[in-house]
Amino acid sequence: MLRIGLAMICLALFACHDKKKGAGGNDDDGFSYTSFSSLFRTGTLPYQLTDTGLLHNRDTAVIRSADFAAFIPDSVRNQLFGKGAKVRYIAMEQLPAAQNKKFFVVKAQANGRKAALLLAFNKEQYGGVLPLLVPDGDGTTLQTSSIDKSQSILKTIAQKRSSGLAEGRDAYEYDAESGRFLLILTNPLNGGAAEVINPIDTFARKNRFSGDYIKDKRNFVSIRDGRFPNQLQVFIHLDRNEGSCTGELKGDLLMTSATTAIYRQGGDPCIVSFRFSPGSVTVKEDEGCGSRRGLDCSFDGSFTRKKETKPKSGRKK
Repeated sequence: MLRIGLAMICLALFACHDKKKGAGGNDDDGFSYTSFSSLFRTGTLPYQLTDTGLLHNRDTAVIRSADFAAFIPDSVRNQLFGKGAKVRYIAMEQLPAAQNKKFFVVKAQANGRKAALLLAFNKEQYGGVLPLLVPDGDGTTLQTSSIDKSQSILKTIAQKRSSGLAEGRDAYEYDAESGRFLLILTNPLNGGAAEVINPIDTFARKNRFSGDYIKDKRNFVSIRDGRFPNQLQVFIHLDRNEGSCTGELKGDLLMTSATTAIYRQGGDPCIVSFRFSPGSVTVKEDEGCGSRRGLDCSFDGSFTRKKETKPKSGRKK
């Protein structure tokens, strides 16, 4: 009986030690994705978080891994909480993966302040971080951050004014290849027309179809070189009928013939066809793109290729 009792005690001590080792997203070899992800409850898409929701959040699953803390750049931490702040990170939600990308929402708090961070992982490898929501302490504003089913991120701020309700918004897309959250649209709270930022604008355009195809400055299709000869990259921005019909699409195209290509991604119901001619591209939405644009419009249309402006060469003296 004594031997059995001693064995049971040893097993209990080993189990406690093993549980403690895996807590907080850490193990003997450093950061553990399995231990880290186990701290989070599973959420759904679309996901939404408000400033009041964050301030009243009562999650207590602390992420104690020092290796995880190293994922947060000093520039982000210092901007949010001040230099040298001891930040406490708390697990909130993990969101469904799409195209091998998975998002985790983490609450960060220090010096009486709170912020929500969005962390991206690519096949269990850390990708990048975005301050998802940072309450400003202004009672006249309401901040909301949301993530739709295609993992597009929208940060909005609304403010009550004597003239009515003013609203600002920023839209982001996560690019797994660069590990960056790219700002693709910004509309400041203090007025001014929304600025459209093309996230693939600086990419190579050596392919014969690479270039910009436009209807106007707010409705365009950008095509850039892909990673392989039979692949292209696309970014579509749609803004018609005074903002009542808006949408965006970003991803890879697969060439299906000498002049046609298709957008089709695993896990994404959206399918879009492209037909190229020397001076235009015709876009046809085949199915399932409702989460990417307004309900009463589509990506369908013909876009004229924009002539590239070549820099003037200096005259020889």
